[in-house]
Amino acid sequence: MTAPRTVFSLLFVLVALVSGCAAQAGEPPVSGGEGGAALSGRPYFELFQGGNGAHYFHLSAANHEIVLASQAYDSRTAALNGVLSVLDNVETSARYKIEIAADGSYYFTLRARNGSVIGTSETYATRSGAESGVAAVIRNVGSYLDWQADRTGARFELQTGVDGRFYFNLHAKNGEIVLSSQGYTDEAAALNATFSVAESGLDAARYDVRPSADGGYYFNLLAPNGQVIGTSEVYTSRASAERARDGIIALLPEVELL
Repeated sequence: MTAPRTVFSLLFVLVALVSGCAAQAGEPPVSGGEGGAALSGRPYFELFQGGNGAHYFHLSAANHEIVLASQAYDSRTAALNGVLSVLDNVETSARYKIEIAADGSYYFTLRARNGSVIGTSETYATRSGAESGVAAVIRNVGSYLDWQADRTGARFELQTGVDGRFYFNLHAKNGEIVLSSQGYTDEAAALNATFSVAESGLDAARYDVRPSADGGYYFNLLAPNGQVIGTSEVYTSRASAERARDGIIALLPEVELL
């Protein structure tokens, strides 16, 4: 596994809007199941919104089996904070608690430092099976982080500025930074902003191309409420800035978010 997370290189896939609900808080989810994502060959996190309006995440193995399911969150940012909490706590054995379900089967919970439940496993016939499940979560998150660390090309990447705030950069396929964010006090909020880019960035009307102080042109990507989500570099002409805007619109469907 890579070293503990400091700069979180982000890939975010598939914000799946589903009508079914995940397990209710405090209940183990149904045993087994598919992740529903189009990914293969590596573990992944999947973020989705249930029919009750709450937000959830799953951690799935490369074969799409769900190995950890979250509790309900009241916002996408809160669910993303849950994902970050998994990454921060996954290697600490004291954070896992093996429980006995009403039917006598076993499952485990992963808990934060304050004791709150971050994620719940599927059910297992035996305690040793649940213990193997804990090892599987640790192994899958390790593979996920290793894959993240090796990412190149089109991607979002989070970093901490000298001011202690969190920022994201959107990289093109050649690695060039084509959009940068404002600073956020919270890492999950910066992460949520990458989802906002994916949502608003497909609409050319959301880009505000304007002249810069040095005579060039740049653009801001705006959220529906008019807030600036990201800002481009400065280009020598308005036409160049508009071509860069169009390049981002074409790029975004290929960028994995989580």
